[in-house]
Amino acid sequence: MGPQRSAVHQAVADIRAKAKELRSFGAEGPALALEQAATKFEAALLSDADRVVYLPEAARISGYCEGHLARLVRKGDIPDMRPENSHGRIKVRVADLPTKPGHKHTPPADVHDLASRLGIRG
Repeated sequence: MGPQRSAVHQAVADIRAKAKELRSFGAEGPALALEQAATKFEAALLSDADRVVYLPEAARISGYCEGHLARLVRKGDIPDMRPENSHGRIKVRVADLPTKPGHKHTPPADVHDLASRLGIRG
């Protein structure tokens, strides 16, 4: 999730920069609205990344099959979020998942969609 995460954070930074630009023109209301939207979006991203999911959903998010993800958990490459000594279904944190090259992980709210709704043109 590394490159996508930085792209999303860059988009949030762009939204904040646009808010600063609007404020410099005396448009306090729209600037405040953009800053609040950026803050809410960042909070949503963080809560989504901290979500703990079972392997079927992890496979859908990452693009890797369940078997491969299970092997990565067993090797210790992905932290196992199950209680210690548990042999139940494997659970992983979304933020810890690798993303298969060429697989597009779409966050719940697309950054470009959000920017277009807020009237930001890049």
